[in-house]
Amino acid sequence: MSQSEQESLEAARALAAEIRQKAAPDLIPDLEQLEALLAAASAEPENAGDGEMIPRQQLDDLVAENAKFVSVMVHEIRVPMTSIRGYNDMLAKNVVGDLNEMQQQFVEVIRSNVIRMEHLVTDVSDASKLRSGRIRLEPKMDMYKNIALEVEKATKDLAAEHSHTLTFDTPQGLPLLTIDTPRAVQMITKLVINALQYTPDGGQITVRAEGVDGRVKVTVQDNGIGMNEEEQTHIGELFWRGESEHVRSFKGHGLGLPIVIGLADLMGADFSYETAPDVGSTFTVVLPGMH
Repeated sequence: MSQSEQESLEAARALAAEIRQKAAPDLIPDLEQLEALLAAASAEPENAGDGEMIPRQQLDDLVAENAKFVSVMVHEIRVPMTSIRGYNDMLAKNVVGDLNEMQQQFVEVIRSNVIRMEHLVTDVSDASKLRSGRIRLEPKMDMYKNIALEVEKATKDLAAEHSHTLTFDTPQGLPLLTIDTPRAVQMITKLVINALQYTPDGGQITVRAEGVDGRVKVTVQDNGIGMNEEEQTHIGELFWRGESEHVRSFKGHGLGLPIVIGLADLMGADFSYETAPDVGSTFTVVLPGMH
C-alpha cells in the first residue's frame, strides 16, 4: 500500500471517529464495524506478494454494504441536526426571550458548527454515492447564467468575509446546456469555495465562462497559495488536505475536489487544472452543451 493510500485510510478512520461522536447510540455498532474494516485495510497484508486477490464479488458486496451504512448514518445524523438548527434559530430570533451578548455568541457558535456538520454529512453522502454509482443526474435544458447566479449567491458572503474581490465574467450568447443544474451549481461552488479559502485575504478570484465548440468552458482562477508538484499528485484523493499553515487554518475534510471530479465525470464534463506555489490556481470544467 502506498503512503498516500495509507494516509487516506487514516483520514477516513479519523472522520469515522468524529462522526461517531454525533451518531445515535444504535449506530455505534455499525460505526465500530466500519472502523474495524478501515483498520484492517490500513494493515499491510501478510501475503501481499503471493498474488492473491479479493474476489470481485466480495469487493462489490463490501462497496454495497458501505454505501448502505453511509446512507443510514447520514439519515440518522441529519434528523437531530435539523432539530438542533431549528431550535437554535428560534433562540437567535428571541422567540423564547431576549438573549444577552454572551448568549448570542453561544447561539452563533452552535449555528456555525451545525452548518459545518450539515455540509460534512452531505459531502460524505455524495462521495459515497459517487463511488457506488448511486447518483442519478436529471439533465434539463438551461442557461449557464442561471448556474452562475446560484454560485454567486452561495459564495458572496464568504468572499466578503475575507475581503476578496469575487468577479463573475459571464458573457452573453453562451451555448445552451443540457445539464443537471443543481449538481453543476454544487460542482462550481466547491471550486469557488476552495479558491476563496486558499487565497490570502484581499485576493482576486475570477469565475470566467466562454463558449467552446457548443460547450461552456468555466474557469475558476485565483491568486492564492497554489500547489507544488507533490501536492498535485493528491488532487482528487479522498480526505487528503495540504499541510500548509494556511490550508490547516480552514476546517475541512478533503472531500471537495473528489466530489467535483466525480460529478464532472458523471455529467460528461472535462476537468483540468493549472497551479503553482505562491502564484495561484486555475481549475476548469467544460460543461456539455445542449443535445
